[in-house]
Amino acid sequence: MQETMDKLTELKERYKNISIKDKGKVFNTDLLYAIEVGYGLEVAEAMVHSAILRKESRGAHQRLDEGCTERDDEQFLKHSLAFFNQDAAPSIDYSDVTITKSQPKARLYGAAAEEAAKAEAEENK
Repeated sequence: MQETMDKLTELKERYKNISIKDKGKVFNTDLLYAIEVGYGLEVAEAMVHSAILRKESRGAHQRLDEGCTERDDEQFLKHSLAFFNQDAAPSIDYSDVTITKSQPKARLYGAAAEEAAKAEAEENK
């Protein structure tokens, strides 16, 4: 994740030198693209900082470092909130998840999903 953060820092520096060749004032897609790239870099930075602080694996967020390979609902059944800070890393905070209908459970893929489906079918016989 640190490599990703380093790359984002490099890209943000390069973005400061972006040039817009189209000087039109109507439907300027060059300007729109430049704005979207800037916002995309900010969103990516917020995602990386949030991922670094989330010491668990959940859904598509998978960590392989020791102690982070499983879900941790006690600490991280939360929404991650990122707050923009000019010329600094985003501040990351959390808000509680409100569970209304479906209880949270592990998402299984591949062979693990097949095994779980077989076990559930056996239970329902």
